[in-house]
Amino acid sequence: MKKLLMSAIVLIVFSFAIILFQISCKKGALADTKTLPTIKGLWVGSYTVDDQPGWGEQYFSLIIKPDGTMVTDSKGAGQQHLAPGTWTLNNDTLKCDFTCVYGITSNIGIRETTIAVVDKNTGELRGKWKNAAAPVDSGKFILTKVN
Repeated sequence: MKKLLMSAIVLIVFSFAIILFQISCKKGALADTKTLPTIKGLWVGSYTVDDQPGWGEQYFSLIIKPDGTMVTDSKGAGQQHLAPGTWTLNNDTLKCDFTCVYGITSNIGIRETTIAVVDKNTGELRGKWKNAAAPVDSGKFILTKVN
């Protein structure tokens, strides 16, 4: 009888330890989620062009919609450019794929891709952009969430 009672106590202590461990893990996961801002919304900042350093920083914004679509609004060579597309998020890495539909005539139809990482300390999106059509261009961008 004494052996059965000891076994029951050990089993209860072990079960309690497992429950305590699971609760503490869930709290940590929730805390990490809160530090990573939601990706959806309006992001505003600037971009640069690698082979045109004299242009400096140019206006760039990104609207990330909940349905997996997005729109960029940028300014290049003094002309507004609009490009709708799609986005995916894997951990803290955002990937966007979009095509210019409004802007300088030579840019219309140009497909671009971006890869950005959410900086957990500043909340900024920092990344690189690239297009595959001639002339091949690439550069960097930094965006801050507006809403």
